[in-house]
Amino acid sequence: MRGLYLEQVTDRGIPFEQLVGDILQNKEACGEVGMDTISVERFCDDGEGEINRYNVYRVQTDGKFYVLKRSDEDEIGIYEHFLRGQGFQVPFYLGNTEWQGKKWILMEYVEGPDLRDFTLEMADACAESLAVIANRFWQEDAAEFEAKKQDARFERYWKRINKRAECLRGEPLLREAYERFLERQLNCPRTLSNGDFLQFNVIYRDGKVTLVDWAFGGIMPYSLDIARMIAHGTENRDTFPFYMTGEHKERFVERVYELLEHKPAYERYLEDIRLAVLNEYIEFIESDLNEPSGERDRIFAYYYHHALELAEEILREG
Repeated sequence: MRGLYLEQVTDRGIPFEQLVGDILQNKEACGEVGMDTISVERFCDDGEGEINRYNVYRVQTDGKFYVLKRSDEDEIGIYEHFLRGQGFQVPFYLGNTEWQGKKWILMEYVEGPDLRDFTLEMADACAESLAVIANRFWQEDAAEFEAKKQDARFERYWKRINKRAECLRGEPLLREAYERFLERQLNCPRTLSNGDFLQFNVIYRDGKVTLVDWAFGGIMPYSLDIARMIAHGTENRDTFPFYMTGEHKERFVERVYELLEHKPAYERYLEDIRLAVLNEYIEFIESDLNEPSGERDRIFAYYYHHALELAEEILREG
């Protein structure tokens, strides 16, 4: 398995030059050059045993690399209303255009490894990039949530996790612990969250971590991104291709807390993360629990075991 990789595009069904040119508004750079002078590669992933080809492309033209991505109004809104011009560790956003009723965005291409081989240096850099954004958009209580309702991201998330809870009908221990997670989501402090803060969605370069994918971003409970980063890291790549030790996780969690300007009590902070990690585990077993007669593999066994252990810890510590 190669994980995330680039595949050369030879079938030009998408007018890459037109899209890039429309966004850059620079015909000398893109719009007037021949089709053979622009290089296009597609982002693919075979990390889970099957190839996924994404509508995300690395485009090279005029000696420069860009990322062209099919997107939507929600992601465009994140870049235009929250990220652009703020100095955060995110790709430079160049703009968007429309083709055949679909939105496309263009960003700088950030070169460098992702965080699938985690180190203590990455833990510090990752925490710093995340905390800067968290501090800028922090919202403390329910009244503030309503007063600053920038998008409907939380409402969609709330419906989704309540739907997820239905898979726990036959799992009383998990259900009880998950109810505590649901209850906390309504009054947990919120901030701008990436929404899919996994190791392959961040790039490590020059001692800094850049958050490159904001398709699921929005104002959400602050603990979600922290939990997603640590929940799937293991020391055994046969389980999940994200190498992360207990020391790495502890360093990342502690460093985020140190850098937060507005922070709950430390025990409350750790409990928020535990609850959000439980949600991560249950997300990965949800479909299997909804199909009790289906075959369950080692991935299910791994997440189910960890979910039960964590649920017991949550209920024991009250």
